[in-house]
Amino acid sequence: MADKSKIWELLGRSVKWDEVVRHGPKIVEAARILYESNRQRQQQSPGAAPGPDSRRLADLEAEVRRLQENETQQAGLVTDIANQLESLTRSVDALGCRVQTLLWLGGGALVVSLAALALTLLY
Repeated sequence: MADKSKIWELLGRSVKWDEVVRHGPKIVEAARILYESNRQRQQQSPGAAPGPDSRRLADLEAEVRRLQENETQQAGLVTDIANQLESLTRSVDALGCRVQTLLWLGGGALVVSLAALALTLLY
């Protein structure tokens, strides 16, 4: 159970939401195009002749080319997402170091201010 909470915590920290929002419309548009093309192909498939003729073979070869192009695009998208996650992780680590430094400085400033207050009240 603890591993699941760590995973969700990591996912919550490692998502660069402005990048997700920026690329969201592209992803939605690509998904819509893919859905529409698959739906159209499924509607056309029942009318196709069952025998292996040259037209059917050409259609299958074109489909294989489309699938290969889609696979290449998906690989590029995954690479881009991995690069963004790596960049985000570096940014979060740097931000964590900055926050820790600021906490130490704030604590030090608090101690100095309390000492100054004590000295002011004593004299």
